[in-house]
Amino acid sequence: MTRALKRLLAASAAALAFAQPAFAQWAWRDAGGKMVYSDQPPPKSVASRDIVRQPRSAPAPGIDAPVASPSDGTADAPRAPAATPPAKPARPSVIEREIESQRRQQQLAEAEKKAADGEARRAQLAENCDRLRGYLRAIDGGFRLARVNAAGQQEILDDAARASERERARAELEQYCQ
Repeated sequence: MTRALKRLLAASAAALAFAQPAFAQWAWRDAGGKMVYSDQPPPKSVASRDIVRQPRSAPAPGIDAPVASPSDGTADAPRAPAATPPAKPARPSVIEREIESQRRQQQLAEAEKKAADGEARRAQLAENCDRLRGYLRAIDGGFRLARVNAAGQQEILDDAARASERERARAELEQYCQ
C-alpha cells in the first residue's frame, strides 16, 4: 500500500469513529464512566443523571423504575424525573400560515363588507330624509296634494288630512333624521 492510501484509510477510520456519536440519539455514562452512544434507550439500570442526551420527544426510560445507586448499591430508591427545559413554541407550518393568512383575509373582507353596508344604509337614510323634508315643504307650501286610495282613485287632501300628514312627516323626521 502506498503512503497516501494508508493516510486516507486512517483518516476515514477516524472520521467514522468520530461520526458515530453524531448519529446516535442516546448518550449515557455506563457504570465504568465510559460514554455509550446508541440509537436505543439505555438499560433501566442507568440512572437518569447519567443520561447525557436523549431524543426530544422520548422521556427517559424507566423514570418510575427503581435505580441502583452507585454509592450504596441499593436498588429501592425511586428515580427522580429528569428536569426538562421549557419547550420553545414551534414555528407554524406552511399550511398553518396559509390558513391564518386566509382567515385574516376573510376577516378583512367581512369588515370591509360591513363598512360598505353601513355606508349604504346611511346614504339611503339621508336620501329618505331629504325626500321627507321635501314632502313637508310641499305640505307647508300650500300646494295641492293628492293621494291614491285603496280603490285606485285619486283623492285631494283636505285641511284635516293635510294637518295629519304634516304631523306624521314631522314625527318621522324627528325619529329618523336627527
